[in-house]
Amino acid sequence: MDSDILSDMVRVRVPASTANLGPGFDVLGVALNLYTEISMEFIKDGLEIFVEGEGVEDMENDQNNLVYKSAEVIFKKIGVFNKGLRIKIKNEIPLGRGLGSSAAAIVGGLLAANELTGRVLKREEILNLAALIEGHADNVTAALNGGLNVSIFDKNKVYYARKALEDDIDFLAFVPQEMVRTEIARKVLPEKVDFKDAVFNTGRTAFLVSVLIEKKYELLKIATQDMLHQKYRAKLVPFMEECFEKALLAGAYAAFLSGAGPTIMAISSPENSERVLKEVGKVYEERGLSYRAYRLKCENNGAQVLKAPSFV
Repeated sequence: MDSDILSDMVRVRVPASTANLGPGFDVLGVALNLYTEISMEFIKDGLEIFVEGEGVEDMENDQNNLVYKSAEVIFKKIGVFNKGLRIKIKNEIPLGRGLGSSAAAIVGGLLAANELTGRVLKREEILNLAALIEGHADNVTAALNGGLNVSIFDKNKVYYARKALEDDIDFLAFVPQEMVRTEIARKVLPEKVDFKDAVFNTGRTAFLVSVLIEKKYELLKIATQDMLHQKYRAKLVPFMEECFEKALLAGAYAAFLSGAGPTIMAISSPENSERVLKEVGKVYEERGLSYRAYRLKCENNGAQVLKAPSFV
């Protein structure tokens, strides 16, 4: 062990996630097989943060780093002070694109710090802290638990139901070069909505969960319809509706804004995925817009501890 290292290293892996799935605003989330991997160890003094992979140029390497800030919540809660910390982050998740990058950082920071300090907190407590930091529960619940999650955040406590999804559907993510911060995407939303729109979304959210569980994928098109947020966020993603239309015409089961956007997400059978990727890609290419497309699956394992300290 290096002379400046005061602990075993812990390493955790946390998946990306797509939230809302159309109607389930701040309620539904699905974990996806893109990951943030975080290593953490105590050192004699100071803070060392090393970042590689996706979003290196946009990720802080000081006390403003979200992984570090989340870890600090654990340290303060259990009374660990005056130790240096080394964090290494390997990230695959695009930042600020609606794929749960902040949720993965928060969950990863909390989980790694909890392992490093003897696993004092239960995963339920980690989830509650993660939702408190994030401000909503959909992405962090999916990131921690894996699978499809329905969650509510009430009085600083997360209540959820979870279901693993099979690999007979693909989640196709179209990720533009430009990011949209969640706080900006929330500012365009109205303070009040029509009662009929609330009823519209309530019905479809419940219906969508049933459709996914029962694998009635041909009903996803109607089940993922939304009246609460996507039409307001269209000004931030001006080609959104065209992407939806192209995806459905190419054979996708459904298309919606991933989280707060700007990523467009389509759900497709594996047989139709290449056609959907090609046709939706044309929307970006015809406008001369840079984008990346990911063909993803639901990640059912959630956040995992890849290396625990010897004392745990």
